[in-house]
Amino acid sequence: MKEQPLVSVSLVTYNQQEFIRESIESVLNQDYDNLEIVIGDDGSQDNTWAIVQEYQRNYPDKIKAFRNEQNLGITGNCNEVLKRCAGKHIAFAAGDDVMLPGKISKQVEVMERDQSVVLCYHDVEAFNSEDGKTLRFRNHGPLSSPPITGDAEKVAREVIEQSTSFLAAVSIMARRDSLPATGFDPRIPTASDWLMWIEILAAGGPTKKVEYIPDVLVRYRRHGSNITLLEHCGDRLVTLAIVESKYPRFVFSVHKWYREFHYYCGLRMICNNELSAGRNVMLLSLRSGWVSWKIFYWLAASYLPSLLVLRRRKFPLT
Repeated sequence: MKEQPLVSVSLVTYNQQEFIRESIESVLNQDYDNLEIVIGDDGSQDNTWAIVQEYQRNYPDKIKAFRNEQNLGITGNCNEVLKRCAGKHIAFAAGDDVMLPGKISKQVEVMERDQSVVLCYHDVEAFNSEDGKTLRFRNHGPLSSPPITGDAEKVAREVIEQSTSFLAAVSIMARRDSLPATGFDPRIPTASDWLMWIEILAAGGPTKKVEYIPDVLVRYRRHGSNITLLEHCGDRLVTLAIVESKYPRFVFSVHKWYREFHYYCGLRMICNNELSAGRNVMLLSLRSGWVSWKIFYWLAASYLPSLLVLRRRKFPLT
């Protein structure tokens, strides 16, 4: 690259005093010079803000930090950070993520080599916060989801149907001018990143591309505060309602997600011995036209609990 474009790392944090140093250091140690770290602290009640201020004093040319006067929640804080990002490209992170060497430079190389690339992502290692052991990788190995690339329209459909199973937020770099003007949708208070990626890709259409880097360039920390699908299913359902209303061409993909979500929720209920409720939710998948031996197995298990001896086996959604 003849000239390095400015990259903004959007880093949101709240009560992460145990992890924030490692997270900031991992960005500072990137082999990319034209970089700004925009840190938004959402009114932490521990020592997080004091640590952030320390780094801001030591690296005033790299770090732009602020603290919300009142807690805005994840979506509100993300938008406050976005307002302060000046880079041509934006990378997304949280105060407990760890970037690995070369992440920023490798992604910028891809984005600058082909101006039609609207979004670039890479493989991610999930690890246990307590002992540092690897749990799985996002895009290779057991329990992983194969990466999907190509025209943005195609990838948008896959992101809707598979949610973010193959696309980790912390792995994404996007062009700043491709983001929605309003940022993350405030109607989705917590899990608003899913809609953000859909919006970027839907606006790009078939003339824009998505690229993938097979290298593991981030370590994603798993601990008790991580967001799960079921805990924030309301946000997911609002997302799908917005997508269905705004992008009629994606209706089939939205309905496919509903089918698999009902299956997943029904499975969890049945395994938790909520047999009647699980059966009713599982039937929603069947009535929507998705026929699978898995559905019939779990429906049978809801009537014959002895079949639940297999409950510990892992049944994927598709």
